[in-house]
Amino acid sequence: MAHGEVDVYGALKGGVGKTRIAVLAALRQALVAGEDVHLVDGDRVSQTASDWRKDYERATGREFPVTVTRHPFDDIDELISDLRGKHDRVIADIGGGDPAVFTAALTYAQRLVVPIGADPSEMRRLPSTWKAAQLAAADSAVGGFNAWVLLSRTDHGTTLPREYRELLTSGKNPETGDALPVYPLLKAEMRKRVAYQRAYGTVPGEFYDVPSVLEEIGVIKTGAEAA
Repeated sequence: MAHGEVDVYGALKGGVGKTRIAVLAALRQALVAGEDVHLVDGDRVSQTASDWRKDYERATGREFPVTVTRHPFDDIDELISDLRGKHDRVIADIGGGDPAVFTAALTYAQRLVVPIGADPSEMRRLPSTWKAAQLAAADSAVGGFNAWVLLSRTDHGTTLPREYRELLTSGKNPETGDALPVYPLLKAEMRKRVAYQRAYGTVPGEFYDVPSVLEEIGVIKTGAEAA
């Protein structure tokens, strides 16, 4: 029996933009690609993905185009295993500093995207998130997954995106020369747009940077599609 693909957007820190990309990716694939998408809200600290659906349905009286299930528990792998047999794609929004839920969600994943902002506090949590992902890959039920870091909420009116891109990919601290880990950083970014804030609780008419992210991680199979 064929199984749907599983994409995880997660980080062991809140406020990094993972819910925005997870929900918009789910909506994009449902509305543009015509996929049957199930979104799992696995964030134990917040429930933004679930609230997004509820607020949309309250405001419009219409059904949200993507089914959303809240399940921030250690057995999230069992839920995802069941859902991947019923849907084209399962997207999981995971975070809030809970390594057990994070690693369990990756059991059946094909892809992991870790959003972080160009911010020292978010950079400090990246190694712990990456270590948890490596541990999860060792226990994968599907032979592992591809993983990337995504710069989110970037403001190109400053030099911060360029500086943090260098920190993540150069292998050394440009100030001290000390060795640093090298991360697979996506070329695409989730830029700092007011439109992303206004998208909450809506089904937006366009998806801005999301298709570029999805194309780079292999969800969009060709370069021909545009949001």
